[in-house]
Amino acid sequence: MRFRMIRIGLLSFSDGRERVHKNLSPIIEETARQIRKKLEDTEKIEVISGKEIIWQHAQAREQARFVASQGVDGTILNVPVFAFPNLARIACQFAQAPFLAFSPLFGGLPGLGGMLGASNALEQVGIPCEKVYGSLNDKDVTDKLLVFCRTAHALNGLRGRVLGLIGGRSIGMVTGEASPDVYSSLFGVDVDHIDQLEIIRRSSQVTSERINHAFHWLEKNVKSIEFDSKKLTQESLEDQIRNYYATKSIIEDRQLDFVAVKCHYEMSEYYFTQCLSAAFMNDPYDWDGKKEPLVFSCEADTDAAVTMQILKLLSGKPVIFTDLRHFDSENDIMVLCNCGAMSTWYTKQSENPSENLKEVSLVPVIEKYGGSGCHVRYIAGEGEMTFARLYRKAGQYHMTIFSGEVKKFPIEKLDETCPAWPHLFVKLSVSPEELIPNLGSNHIHAVAGDFAAELKKFCKLKNIVAEIF
Repeated sequence: MRFRMIRIGLLSFSDGRERVHKNLSPIIEETARQIRKKLEDTEKIEVISGKEIIWQHAQAREQARFVASQGVDGTILNVPVFAFPNLARIACQFAQAPFLAFSPLFGGLPGLGGMLGASNALEQVGIPCEKVYGSLNDKDVTDKLLVFCRTAHALNGLRGRVLGLIGGRSIGMVTGEASPDVYSSLFGVDVDHIDQLEIIRRSSQVTSERINHAFHWLEKNVKSIEFDSKKLTQESLEDQIRNYYATKSIIEDRQLDFVAVKCHYEMSEYYFTQCLSAAFMNDPYDWDGKKEPLVFSCEADTDAAVTMQILKLLSGKPVIFTDLRHFDSENDIMVLCNCGAMSTWYTKQSENPSENLKEVSLVPVIEKYGGSGCHVRYIAGEGEMTFARLYRKAGQYHMTIFSGEVKKFPIEKLDETCPAWPHLFVKLSVSPEELIPNLGSNHIHAVAGDFAAELKKFCKLKNIVAEIF
């Protein structure tokens, strides 16, 4: 499902003596070929190699500049011989960080010494460089390279991006407050603050043709629409569709890369909940066809939005925004639900939207909200998930990281919490007694698969305290 290929630079290094360099070139080229093949065989990574093996100072500058100019997310240093270490240090003044130095498992040449010389030449001057030594036929070794590539993509995928903050702080939730200067200095993310009134203004401009198309698509594809003639009517659902299109046009016009939308309480109290937007922005499809998921966090929670964007960049998948509701001790399950919507992809994780939407019901918003419209109700399908949350403690960023296995329960179980909201029932990798005292927010975010290693590496490179359970 990844919508943009990861691009990784590959620079190869040699001995600084021309005679020796010529003799070593074949093995250096073969190692570079093997690295490229292992990465590109995933069909998710494109490798951009230097045009020449680096054995002179000028080459180090030129090849690093060339590879960096191709928009790579990070750089692998190929050191299968005792290359002169200063060449790597020169190159990495111009190459795209982060860096990983690799040497193959081969006793016939001093590649291990060369790799350690190159990587430590960088670390000596404060440039982090991961060290990987081993056979490319060893899955553990190639996994380290893949983790590096995904992490590099997330690190540099944030730089220069724009987070749209639509509305201000929601229901006094200070752990979701924006800190634009920190987002810029730490992640390279700009924050564009927009009033929720712009959603209302633009909603009036949406054509009836678009509304009818979306309405009939929902009517055809979801399991049910439970109109009640009060909260959820055809008119209120159409207004939520208008809100979706209005938000989409804000995103397009302002060139936003991901968003955090307030909703509570002006929109949910006096107009319509933003549940359709929260579901289908995060989905890889809507009624207009397949698309790239766009991270949409609820309640103007910007730390949520950044966490979700990191998870999206690492995985290439939709991301869940949810709350911790309670722990079901009888079933040893943590109950997670969000107040109205989550990405519908998580019902079946199918590439076919209709398969996922067969499990989705649009139900009236709860009486707690003065406004109208639908909540997007479903129970998430089974599977492994990685959970994460950025939060701040005394000015320092932390990230909570844990895993869980989503379990399936009958729809009647929703009556124990809120039968109108989407739920996940999760068998945690950690006990609630250990986890709950260490959580920094009521919100948590999740993506299908295991990305704990990537998150740990991301935190290390960003000087974020990783709290792994």
